[in-house]
Amino acid sequence: MWGIHNSLKGWTLYGLNEREIQLIVNSLTKNEFKFISICNLSEKKWDRLDNPKQSGFFSETGKLRHHFPEPEMNSVNSESVNDSEYFIVKQSKVILPRLHQRIDIEIEACIDGHSQKFTSKTVDLSEGGIYFKDIIPDWVSGYFIVRIDYNNTSYQIMCSLVEDQKIKHRVQIMSEDSDTHFISYKALLGQLRTVKS
Repeated sequence: MWGIHNSLKGWTLYGLNEREIQLIVNSLTKNEFKFISICNLSEKKWDRLDNPKQSGFFSETGKLRHHFPEPEMNSVNSESVNDSEYFIVKQSKVILPRLHQRIDIEIEACIDGHSQKFTSKTVDLSEGGIYFKDIIPDWVSGYFIVRIDYNNTSYQIMCSLVEDQKIKHRVQIMSEDSDTHFISYKALLGQLRTVKS
């Protein structure tokens, strides 16, 4: 029997067999893997899913179509559905005043994927986001950790891509104000503002 915990999304499931874990793993994004831990009931110890000894949970379970037909992209029969039964809401774009002062500075920064790594330098950063010098690769999606290295200290913050970018350079910070990593990062920004002024 296994348990699985997603610290990013805040859910935990218990009493699962190996196949059920494999199905869940196949539904995760690459960036979620580093936030997943699993526990075998007999060992009573939580371990990271990306630990090499857990490689058995990465399989084709649930991915092979076999004799199933291809899913239809538009499975709803338009004749049987009334227009009043559903609707689509498009969020209106609102331009808000800038909340955080940007600091123009080049600092080493990277995004670690499950098996890939993007390394670049910052153009600017603030409490709200980071602008990368290089284009962020397509494999970066969802929530992910950005690591900034400055003066032999590493700062890690939870981020996601800024939406509606034609060219992907900017990420927004998603860390909670109470997160100790974010508090350290804000202290770094305060230090940089003092140096730049």
